[in-house]
Amino acid sequence: MGEGKRAVWRGVFLPLVIAAIALLSLSSAEAAKSKPADDDGPPMRLVVVRSSSPGCEPFCPEWISAEGAITPATPAAFKTFLKKLGDKRLPVIVTSPGGRVEAALELGRMLRASKLDIGVGLTRFVECTPEQKGCKLDSTRKGIYQGALYSAGAYCASACSMMFAGGVRRHVGQWAYMGVHQVTSHVTQQKITYRETYKVVKGKRKTVSRKVVRRKTVGSYTTTKMGKAFNTRMLAYLKEMGVKRVMYEIGQSTPAAEMRQLTPVEMLDMNLITSLDATDALVSIENCRIATPAANCILAPGQKLAFNSYPKPRLLKDRGMWLAVVRSVGACEPDCPEWISAEGEIDEGAPQRLETLLKELGDIKLPLVISSTGGDPIAAMLMGRVVRANGLDVAVGHTFFAGCQPNGRGCTGWQGDGRPYLGIAGSGGAECGESCLLVLSAGKTRLIGEGVAVGWGPSPALDAPIRNHYLVQMGGGPKVGDAAPRFGKVDEVALALLREGYLTTRSGSVQLLIDSGLCRTSPRPVNCRTLH
Repeated sequence: MGEGKRAVWRGVFLPLVIAAIALLSLSSAEAAKSKPADDDGPPMRLVVVRSSSPGCEPFCPEWISAEGAITPATPAAFKTFLKKLGDKRLPVIVTSPGGRVEAALELGRMLRASKLDIGVGLTRFVECTPEQKGCKLDSTRKGIYQGALYSAGAYCASACSMMFAGGVRRHVGQWAYMGVHQVTSHVTQQKITYRETYKVVKGKRKTVSRKVVRRKTVGSYTTTKMGKAFNTRMLAYLKEMGVKRVMYEIGQSTPAAEMRQLTPVEMLDMNLITSLDATDALVSIENCRIATPAANCILAPGQKLAFNSYPKPRLLKDRGMWLAVVRSVGACEPDCPEWISAEGEIDEGAPQRLETLLKELGDIKLPLVISSTGGDPIAAMLMGRVVRANGLDVAVGHTFFAGCQPNGRGCTGWQGDGRPYLGIAGSGGAECGESCLLVLSAGKTRLIGEGVAVGWGPSPALDAPIRNHYLVQMGGGPKVGDAAPRFGKVDEVALALLREGYLTTRSGSVQLLIDSGLCRTSPRPVNCRTLH
């Protein structure tokens, strides 16, 4: 029935509340390796570095140099650092002895959320180091150092491996070191004195407030025995990052006083690395010399990027043929085959658009890859004469664009800065009606692949004598007008008839002109171009 309040002083020795204190200890020190984080060396330093490789300016790769121990403050520092970078997406080049596991997991998730790549490496600064007293950068540099990447002596150990797992592309290389071992928790025992205020309501005591007034350390110990909840959380993180659990198992089976170096093959098998390439693959200047430069290729302030000169695509808002220069997408850079993609109905303006595009290309002779059901036959013959006058090869093929096609809404394939469209071409979906065949017949090399739909059509748009006279002028045989079948997909028999009538010059499809491996052959085809 009665009510009252009472304040008492209590002294509590840690073992009496070991569960609560152990939780606090693990949350701050699960991370640690075989020693307290304070012994791991200086905390992680973060700076932006621009490649000092000769010949890369004004378009050079940049990266984030992250060297030092992972401390509880590192995630917040990294978050602030990324915010200052804005839209820049730079790979992280790390060397670290490890540190706090909780902080490492947070860093890994930040890497993944920001879609950043990571590699183990060291940065050799060419002027002065960030730690050097009196190191002042020119104001135009905006805090960006110059340096070069090297792998010898670089390492990522203990908790660093957990941070590393968060990268999108992950590289180590044979000269760098990746090490794992048991997670060690450092538990500190304390005697805590606090003041508690409580009240009694209906005979039951209810705490109103509790305030710690004194803490005294009475001992500490380390342990490698992790609870089930902790192990589950670590395995869940690795699964989230796409890394196999064997990585954690190998670490936990290695004594804390030792370090287990993971071999490149092991790391690849457990998905810790995404390829056997060295970290150089993330910061090579060659990444900035391709049609689609890497995201970390940054143009120097006040500079303009001089790509090779590519003409604008020639498009029509209404029905009609459009023409655009296309560069092969694939593992061919920096030397890739290119072609002129011509698709749509051949209209009366098509010959002039092709002639204008060829003049802008100058001495560069690219094959014409055409797909058209037909169109204006007179325009087709004029277009053919442009092809013959410029000595172009012609193949029937359909271009599949990477991203968007020139007449697509919102297409940004051609940026107005001289960059080409990217794509591949093949026989699938390609067609060539009567007027298209007139253009094809003018090519120096003329190709039609099996499965392409070709033919004169049931009702020829051009009188046979006029058509055959033009075809003979282009080098066709006396029966060239009868060589093509009725419109439909060609088989081997039809292809043989086309060759017999000289509508095609050899067996084979459009791939003979635009395959991405052509530029590695000798002699190199004339349509192989190197981006500068």
